[in-house]
Amino acid sequence: MITLSGIVIYNILDYIDPPVTAEGFRYMPTESLFKSTFFSIIIGAVVFITAIRIQRQRQNK
Repeated sequence: MITLSGIVIYNILDYIDPPVTAEGFRYMPTESLFKSTFFSIIIGAVVFITAIRIQRQRQNK
């Protein structure tokens, strides 16, 4: 989940603010990589916590 959300977030950030040099060449920005990694870890944690809560509710029934 973390890898998939990291790829999706990176592509969204790349589309919103494309990294282009003064000559018009594209490059891989480290800022977008760090942002996508950070947000994907947060999304992964939220999904994990939500899955644990759902599982506990089902076990109590």
